[in-house]
Amino acid sequence: MIIKIILLISYILENVFDFVLVKLNDSYVKKPLPESVKDVYDEEKYNKWINYRNDTKKFSAIQTLVSAGVTLGLLIFNVHSLVFNFFTINRYVSYLIFILIFSLLGTIISIPFDYYQNFVIEEKYGFNKSSVKTFIIDIIKSFVIDFVLSIILLLGIMFLYEKLGNYGILLACVAVILFNLFMAIFSMTFLRIFNKFTPLEEGELRDELTKLCDKYNVKIKQIYVMDASKRTTRANAFCTGFSKKTISLDDNLVNNYSTDKIVAVFAHEFGHAKHKHNAKTVWFAFFRIIILILALGVILNFPQICEAFGFREVNYYFAFTILSMISWPLSRLFDLISNKISRTFEYQADAFAAKEGYGEPLVGALKQLSKDSLSNLNPHPFVVALEHSHPTLAQRIDAIRAKKPADSEAGAS
Repeated sequence: MIIKIILLISYILENVFDFVLVKLNDSYVKKPLPESVKDVYDEEKYNKWINYRNDTKKFSAIQTLVSAGVTLGLLIFNVHSLVFNFFTINRYVSYLIFILIFSLLGTIISIPFDYYQNFVIEEKYGFNKSSVKTFIIDIIKSFVIDFVLSIILLLGIMFLYEKLGNYGILLACVAVILFNLFMAIFSMTFLRIFNKFTPLEEGELRDELTKLCDKYNVKIKQIYVMDASKRTTRANAFCTGFSKKTISLDDNLVNNYSTDKIVAVFAHEFGHAKHKHNAKTVWFAFFRIIILILALGVILNFPQICEAFGFREVNYYFAFTILSMISWPLSRLFDLISNKISRTFEYQADAFAAKEGYGEPLVGALKQLSKDSLSNLNPHPFVVALEHSHPTLAQRIDAIRAKKPADSEAGAS
């Protein structure tokens, strides 16, 4: 009983911690904006951001309370074990049914919240472009992919542990790392399940982008335009790949931003490619995976943990639930480190764009992106450290303007 109480308290503390982070951000809402971002919002747009933030915050609080209430109810009344023990078929089939039931439950609970978020809040503030048909298809696709991946992960770890014991956990670390590499290599394949990617057409924009690639002899597999506009008005860009890089620009970016701003955003993404940030971040990600899988191995070695929730033996699926309940402080520490690394790399990518002479266009693009997405321009520093993979807009602008284009430096010397 004491094990169950400790785990339930840990889960409650995680939600309390998240609530504290929200309150920290609240404390910064009325603080003066940094000088470099005061021109992003006019009075009308700033009031719109305040309203959007308040609506989103209230909705998130309700969603969190419902989710936490359902989860606590399932845990307190041992619903997981009651469902699993009900099926006395083949053990592997029992796991398939068990995972299917709780995956469906999680999806069913999230659907009304996702619908309200998209078709009420996002619609109200002009962000949502998704149709109900696209919304439903996305849910089905996501469910199938998540279910299949969960089965592969769980049954793989189950097989290795039962055949090799703790040595199997070590092999599971290797297997999960290889699995993540596979997912990274074929990330574009998975993205194509949800979005259409069209090669950027010939013209001035493509010429400017290609010129930068040729200058540094960086191999670009393709420059794509992604149809983000079928879901949202927000714009983004990303770079993926290890040897040859694939760079994607949202159609909202291509259609609504000036050429110099798009090239500046591309230069930033190209900076990530040039500095090989993907390859550099993967090692910490692997370390994180190893630690969490080893922690899972510890749980599997103590069947009394699962038995505290009504199971007759170790339950591999529920072991992942326990892992999430007790590992959140460690995960937050990992977030602190990984986000610090990510923000450092964002500065480097910005610096590359600035050195290439795209400093001010990048500043203009970042301001427009923040304005168009109603971003929080002054989040609490602790929240930034813990949850933000990018520096704040003001921090990025100040760092960009501290850099000089390469030509200027050469002339000065």
